[in-house]
Amino acid sequence: MRKILGCAAFVALLSIAAPAQTPFAAGESTDFDISWRVFNAGVARLSLTEETINGKPTWRASVEAHSTGIVSRLYKVEDLYRSLFQSGTYCSEQLEKTILEGNRHHEMKIDFDSARRMAAVRETDLRNNKVIRQLDNPMPPCTFDVLSGLYYLRTLKLEVGKPLQVPINDGSRTIFVDVDIQAKEEIKTPAGVVRTIRIEPQVFGGTLFNKSGRLQLWLTDDDKHRLVQLRARLFFGNITATATK
Repeated sequence: MRKILGCAAFVALLSIAAPAQTPFAAGESTDFDISWRVFNAGVARLSLTEETINGKPTWRASVEAHSTGIVSRLYKVEDLYRSLFQSGTYCSEQLEKTILEGNRHHEMKIDFDSARRMAAVRETDLRNNKVIRQLDNPMPPCTFDVLSGLYYLRTLKLEVGKPLQVPINDGSRTIFVDVDIQAKEEIKTPAGVVRTIRIEPQVFGGTLFNKSGRLQLWLTDDDKHRLVQLRARLFFGNITATATK
């Protein structure tokens, strides 16, 4: 269910699901193989660094995804997401997307201004260098983007049957995204069998994405909660990303 996030609700959320400790470190990275239906579709890398910006320690997370093989000939994908978020609170400061998917080549930048309580969005069509969207959206003092939200989730205690809500802003209004903690499973990866906990953020059907679908994540069932597998069930088939190491 879609819910607009108010400041009072956000304070209540943090009091319920406050991060206990940081389960990741600078230099962490994970490589993924991506499949679409029965085809090898691409590769991706999720990485994390730590920087000092204006005298403050800050995390920078990046995910790069590239199509390969026959899928690349049919529909080329070269995507790069970069998220800058605060140390300690994990609140987003900036999200940059460079998206090359088929004939679409866009760049989007979101600056999260906690002082003004605004998320400033600027989207450019790189084919003609034309700004196609520029606006400010109200936001609470702290929110997460689609990438920093994953790292924030990793800091929380995940218990099967106890859903969570995470405030996400992806260029429009900040909303609660319901996250179901579904089950503990062992999954087979190129690196071996891994004990995981399966979660499902409710991001389709009018929350973050209007189209119907499902998104499930498998995180390691330990205090690190590293991403091991992602599966998106979409109208054109399943896309699965599995960690190779």
